[in-house]
Amino acid sequence: MVSLGIVRQLVATREAKLFDGLSLNPSQFGVLNHFTHNPKRSWTVTELAGVMEMNQPGITKIVTVLIERGLLRSEFDKDDKRRRYLKISAQGMNLCNDIISSLGPDISYLFSSWKDDELAQMQQHMMKLQQWLDEHRDDIRRK
Repeated sequence: MVSLGIVRQLVATREAKLFDGLSLNPSQFGVLNHFTHNPKRSWTVTELAGVMEMNQPGITKIVTVLIERGLLRSEFDKDDKRRRYLKISAQGMNLCNDIISSLGPDISYLFSSWKDDELAQMQQHMMKLQQWLDEHRDDIRRK
């Protein structure tokens, strides 16, 4: 866990440098990128807060910026005007793709000395860890 903490900090620092000068910050990009996995799906702010593990005010602030910039579309529920559904716009998809492309050279650089089998093993282990953490979000054990 110590190693994961160190990696998390190093990645966060590198990410901050990579996003300096880009049109979105890492948090905004993370939320927008979440929509790209299934662009036809709509999300409520509450659903996003849950899957992104952010508090409601934080996710609302990010969503507001993304809507104002035309990167997300917002549609109100026909029966409950307090609820709105969010979808990524074509402009949002394009910007996400552009940002991913701009990050590509550094990602290639980062893994340039890794062999294909090492990358495959890391990906397999990371997916296993991701799945476990996702399935056990609230299953915390303490002394």
